[in-house]
Amino acid sequence: MGVAMFRTAAGAVLGCAVLLFAERGGSARAQDPADAAPGPVSPVAFPPDVVPALPGLPPLPSPLERPPVAPKDAPPATPFATQTAGGGFQGRSFNEQFEGDFGGIFVRQKVQVGTTTQRVQVGTTSRQVQVGTTTKVIFPPDSQPVTVVTPVFKTVTTPIFRDVNAPVFREVQSLVTGRYSGVQITDNDSPRPVDRVYFGYSYYDGLGSGLNPGYGDVSQNRQLFGFETTVLDGDGSVGMRLPYLQSSAPFDAGRNVLGDLSLLFKYALYNNRDTGDVLSVGMVVTTPTGSGSVFFPDGTEVPHGVLLQPWFGGVKVLGRGYAQTINNIIIPTTSSEVTLIGSSWAAGYRLNDGGGYVPRVTPTFETHLRVPLSNRNPAGLIFLQDQVNLTTGLHFNWGRLTVSGGTCVPVVGPRPWNIEALGYVNYRY
Repeated sequence: MGVAMFRTAAGAVLGCAVLLFAERGGSARAQDPADAAPGPVSPVAFPPDVVPALPGLPPLPSPLERPPVAPKDAPPATPFATQTAGGGFQGRSFNEQFEGDFGGIFVRQKVQVGTTTQRVQVGTTSRQVQVGTTTKVIFPPDSQPVTVVTPVFKTVTTPIFRDVNAPVFREVQSLVTGRYSGVQITDNDSPRPVDRVYFGYSYYDGLGSGLNPGYGDVSQNRQLFGFETTVLDGDGSVGMRLPYLQSSAPFDAGRNVLGDLSLLFKYALYNNRDTGDVLSVGMVVTTPTGSGSVFFPDGTEVPHGVLLQPWFGGVKVLGRGYAQTINNIIIPTTSSEVTLIGSSWAAGYRLNDGGGYVPRVTPTFETHLRVPLSNRNPAGLIFLQDQVNLTTGLHFNWGRLTVSGGTCVPVVGPRPWNIEALGYVNYRY
């Protein structure tokens, strides 16, 4: 039995050997002769960043691999770049500021309009003038009578006259330098809360020329200093604004004054940082801190109170273009000053994206409606007429920095001024 088992096992081993030899032989005949006798096997060279793995098993992590990093915004192409309220860099800014229009209110004043020659007494002279004589006869005791004649004198006062130039006065509606000027919410502002500091300059030519024919040219220069800083995660802002004004008028009637300080508050009820659309409300409080007093012809002082200015407005972004509006009312705390409502609309279109030192250019057009609810009588002590003022502007933006210029022309008579030239510099931080 043992011999039989041995024979069976030997036969199985021999059969396996025959099959293996047949398989190798067939495979060798199918291969290229050059591959029939393979040489020594060299180890496989893997790239430095690849880790070898066993078949059927996942590869081990490479020590050279790094976890994926989320892409960041590309670095700004301008040295003034900053992020906008809508996210991203300044190339995605949504709208420019209003440039504004308003010059101020008019009050009745007595002003010099010329001179005239008058003969006036400037003094007197006094002298003694003989007006007669008196005769007296004297009888001495030892001689003949003597007649004495005595002259009679009188002091005569003679006036002295001289021709002098006397001023000629006239009552006119004169712009009050420093009052109601630089206080409108649309003076270099918009419904959007932003972080910025700014400086503005305005020149008004022919102030009151339509109200006072023949009076002469009156002009005004105004510098505006201010800042705005956001609060409530960018949905609100607070700011301050201070104007400084210089006016020129015939016969040196101009004035240099510091204007009234305004406090500005703004809150965005709707602030879409993706589209740039904004709906805001706010308040401007103008305090009577300006220098200089102004008087009516009767000598009483022109009132100077606090101005409260609630407003609402919005911005709608349309691709490269935008439209914005602000509607406001100025309410004085003294009943004799002007209550004024206003509605301002503006549109702008960005012509290019800019980059580096090439600015982004945005032309704008603005319409400003001003309607006084009081003091509408041109013969009154305080006066303001209905106004429709058109402003055209051009804005040059280098990221954080925006430089703007424009002109404003009233189109409803009597025109409060002939033309206004204005410019602003805004720096966002």
